[in-house]
Amino acid sequence: MNKALKNTLNLFNLEKIDANLFVWDGKSTGYGRIFGGQVMAQCLMAAYSTIQEKRYAHSFHSYFLRPGDIDNKIVFDVDRIRDGKSFTTRRVRAIQSGEAIFNCSISFKVKEKGLSHQAEMPNIFGPDDLESESEMRKRIKNKIDKKFHSIWLREREIEMRQVEPIDYLNPKKAPPIRNTWMKPNGRIPNDQKINQALLLYVSDMGLLGTAVNPHGLNFMSSNFQSASLDHAMWFHNDIEFNDWHLYSMESPISGGARGFSLGSIFTQSGQLVASTAQEGLMRLWKNKK
Repeated sequence: MNKALKNTLNLFNLEKIDANLFVWDGKSTGYGRIFGGQVMAQCLMAAYSTIQEKRYAHSFHSYFLRPGDIDNKIVFDVDRIRDGKSFTTRRVRAIQSGEAIFNCSISFKVKEKGLSHQAEMPNIFGPDDLESESEMRKRIKNKIDKKFHSIWLREREIEMRQVEPIDYLNPKKAPPIRNTWMKPNGRIPNDQKINQALLLYVSDMGLLGTAVNPHGLNFMSSNFQSASLDHAMWFHNDIEFNDWHLYSMESPISGGARGFSLGSIFTQSGQLVASTAQEGLMRLWKNKK
């Protein structure tokens, strides 16, 4: 397990300060603002800390309200909305300096059998013969200003391999799809809560970028501003994230300075384990430099 993955897993260790209050007072991930996947995963772990019975998250719905300050602690306030016979519902607010930066509703359920069907995984190349994103970043590092090298070449907690290569330096218009193979850079514990939290953390990577594809822009474009507005995730099956998973994303529409994207996460054998949906800000500034 590399250091970046250890640091990410450490994000899930919250301090309990009251029955329904938890705090993170460590080093957050992100640049300028806290990475959205961090807050989502931490909210999930805070909610799990209030559940005594063996129930697992199946539905997560959230809104990003304010940019998170990476140098400020985060307080997680859990509302125990309902404890039913089969379902448990929690609402969680992430708070900094007295203001909510994020809120979500999470539903947990006991395991049971039922009718079953699923969509097929896309018939695309597997991960073995694809270049990793870390390799790509090293290959083109000489084209990046040296003052950004520490960020550009930082150790990654997740290994990602793009089926459709992304040209960060010279983005071109492309179909609104993205297929990414991904797995942790090291073994993670065989704990369903941690596997769900890490997959939720990763699910915020690249989803909005899919909606940007048709416009020939990306997060490095100087006149482009983007941010996640909301995020939803559904867990369909147990997660074993130590193995390769395919994150297959598409964007049906963008407009009104917003982009909408959908994602399906498959195991390498083709089992659909989770689905995602996200709307994000896509604001183009005419004269921004």
